[in-house]
Amino acid sequence: MSRSLIKRMTFPVLIIVGLLATSFLIPVVNPDYDKITQYMMDENNKVTAAPPFTPEEMPLLGSDRLGRNFLLLLIAGAKFTIFAALFIAALRMIFGFGFALLYTFLPGSFTRILKGLGEAFQYLPLAIVVFGLLAPLEGAFQGDALPSGRYFFIQLVGIAAITIPSLGIYLGEEMKLFMKQEFVDVSKSMGASRFHLVKKHLVPQFLRHSIVLFSEQVSQALSLLIQLGIILMALGGMKVAEFAIGPFEPSNPVYFSETNEWAATISMNIQQVFSTPLLVVVPLILFSILILSINSISSTLKRALIDSDLPVKQKVKAEEKPKERVVRSEELFTFKG
Repeated sequence: MSRSLIKRMTFPVLIIVGLLATSFLIPVVNPDYDKITQYMMDENNKVTAAPPFTPEEMPLLGSDRLGRNFLLLLIAGAKFTIFAALFIAALRMIFGFGFALLYTFLPGSFTRILKGLGEAFQYLPLAIVVFGLLAPLEGAFQGDALPSGRYFFIQLVGIAAITIPSLGIYLGEEMKLFMKQEFVDVSKSMGASRFHLVKKHLVPQFLRHSIVLFSEQVSQALSLLIQLGIILMALGGMKVAEFAIGPFEPSNPVYFSETNEWAATISMNIQQVFSTPLLVVVPLILFSILILSINSISSTLKRALIDSDLPVKQKVKAEEKPKERVVRSEELFTFKG
C-alpha cells in the first residue's frame, strides 16, 4: 500500500478510534454523565430552567427531556453504535460467504429460484421487515421478561440475518462467473475436489474483495440503524421514564435507553424534532460523519487491493509493447541461417 493511500486512511481511522476512545473514557472520567437534572436554579434559589435545557443552559448541546447532558450521552453511546455495526457486518460476511459457497455448487434450477427470490426481496424496505420480525420481542422487553443485553444481541442477529441471503446470492453469482475461468476448468479436469477449488481458487480470489465488502456492509448497517431509530426501534430497547420531570403524560411519554446508542437517541427524541431539533439533527450528523469515514476507508481499500491490479497490468503491457519486433510479410518464409 502506497504512502498516499495510507495518508487517506489516517484521518477517517483516527475519527473512528477517537470516538471509541472517548466513548470508553466518559464513564470513567465522569461516572455521573447520565445524571438527571430536574431543574436549574440561580443564586437566589429560584428555578430558572427546566429540561430540555438549551445549549446556553447546559453546554455544549443542551440536554434531553430528562435533563441529561446530551453531548456526554452521545459520546458514551458511540461505542455501542460502532461495535453494533461491526458485529452486524461481520455476521453478514461470515454467513453470506458460506451461503455463497452453497449457492455456487447448487444445480442451476435451484439457483434460478433463489436468485429470483433474492432480487424480489431487494425491493422490500428492510427497516420495516426487521421491525415486523422483532416487534413481538418488544413486548417481552417492556414486561421485563427479556433483559436489555439479550434483546440487544437478538436485534443484531436479526438485522444481520435479514440480508444474508441477498448478500450470499450476490457473492454466489460472482463466484459462478469466476468458476468458468479456464484454469478452474483445468483443475476440474485433473480431478480437483470442490474443497480444493474453494481453498485454492475461491478463497484467495474473494479474500481481498471481502475486506472491501465488509467496510461497505458496515455503512449499510449504520444506515439501517438510522431507519430503525426513526421508526422507534432502538438497540437494547427503550423504557418509558415514569420518573420524568413533571406530571406523567401517557400521550407524550419520555423514553430512556440503557445503551444510549445513536439510533436510540433519535428514537427517544424524534417527537421533539420541531421544538428541539438538535436532539435529532446532531445524532444524524454523527451518523453521517461515521458513514463518511467508513466509506473513505472502503474506497481506499478498494484502490489498494482491487483497482491496483489494473494499472500494473497496463504498465506491463506498455513496457512490453516497444520490445515487440515487427516482422514484414516477406520475411515470414525467409530462412535466416
